Amino acid sequence: MATTTKSTTIRFDEDVLNLIHKQANLDGQTSTEFMRNAVLEKLEDSLDYQDAIKNIHASHGETVSRDDVKKQLGL
Repeated sequence: MATTTKSTTIRFDEDVLNLIHKQANLDGQTSTEFMRNAVLEKLEDSLDYQDAIKNIHASHGETVSRDDVKKQLGL
């Protein structure tokens, strides 16, 4: 099944836009790819944070130490 894409407009000060262009070039990306990846990374971070909060609430704040996790995983 084909995915449809839509476009949007983001406005930046000229100095910020120049930094975006420079960093994208250093990373071997177009400015569009750079900005898309930055937004997707931020979105993923936010979703991970929401999942973590939900898990903390579900566990009633009970935690497991790093050493216990390593033992459970056989590390």
